[in-house]
Amino acid sequence: MKISKLLIFGLILLLPTLAVADSASEKEAEKLLDTMGMEQLLERSMDQMLRVQLQQNPGLVPFKEIIKTFLATYMSYDSLKPDLLKMYAAEFSASELKEINAFYATDVGKKTIQKMPTLMAKGGQIGSSRIQEHIGELQSAIEAESKRLQENTAK
Repeated sequence: MKISKLLIFGLILLLPTLAVADSASEKEAEKLLDTMGMEQLLERSMDQMLRVQLQQNPGLVPFKEIIKTFLATYMSYDSLKPDLLKMYAAEFSASELKEINAFYATDVGKKTIQKMPTLMAKGGQIGSSRIQEHIGELQSAIEAESKRLQENTAK
């Protein structure tokens, strides 16, 4: 089901990290999330991704409210915030996070935050369209490999 595309965005945000974050980094990460307006960003991104999915797969329309409830439960800012803090703090030092916070306080940084959900949605549409345009090639290659494997197994 194409709902998996909707969840890919969320999964990317939650890729586990191995580094251990320090408390100064986590404090700066929290400031960054606030500066970025992460709560609103996540909400807008999820809404846009859901709209795209419903447009691309109208069969999901009857399940829209179920999907929204699921996303509100598992992809809400409150449920993701602890993991997001750890993720940013593990990937960036406190001083790096301070620099990022300074950038997002600029006009260009604010514009970046504002445009990010739209850019991500458009990027997702580009990727989805590209796959749909060439899905026949993938299907043919899989069929050919399947036949080859079956022939090798039969020998």
